[in-house]
Amino acid sequence: MIITFHPLQEAHFPLLLKWLTSPHVKAWWDQDVSWTITLIQEKYGPYVQGYKLEQGSKKPLHAYIICANTHPLGYIQFYNAYDFPREDKIPLEGLPKSLAALDIFIGEEEYIGKGFGSESLKQFLKEHIDPAFEACFVDPDTANGRAIRTYEKAGFKKINTVNEGRITWMVRTKPPSHSQH
Repeated sequence: MIITFHPLQEAHFPLLLKWLTSPHVKAWWDQDVSWTITLIQEKYGPYVQGYKLEQGSKKPLHAYIICANTHPLGYIQFYNAYDFPREDKIPLEGLPKSLAALDIFIGEEEYIGKGFGSESLKQFLKEHIDPAFEACFVDPDTANGRAIRTYEKAGFKKINTVNEGRITWMVRTKPPSHSQH
């Protein structure tokens, strides 16, 4: 099984709509949004261009479709953790200055619980995060045990819970590079 990451394109929007309205994704991702193709275009259109507007300025955001062999199975995005305030408004204090943040979901239900999430994460961290950042941050819902276990398998460690314990902060530090002789 070859896992690849394809930059998000407008042609992916119908697939995003399908995934974002699937019960297994909706349980944890944008629960309060009633997605339409127009809303997908409004939110994800700038992501295709590599940015998200934050208080009127364009902040880099990199979005990808995860594929197993050539079959699209999920979505992943990363950005500088300090470019976007957390939804809970809690500042990222005491964390590495070079800190990516990422969000991921497996959209195709038949790929859940088979290791694709953790394998995709490991590969994505190696290819996209480690070359540019010292560490990576995620903040899954504490009740989402499957996501937390997936992040742990990819090397993330729990560092805190916030928002009255509802959100778990996790960080994965870039492994030391091993020079080959």
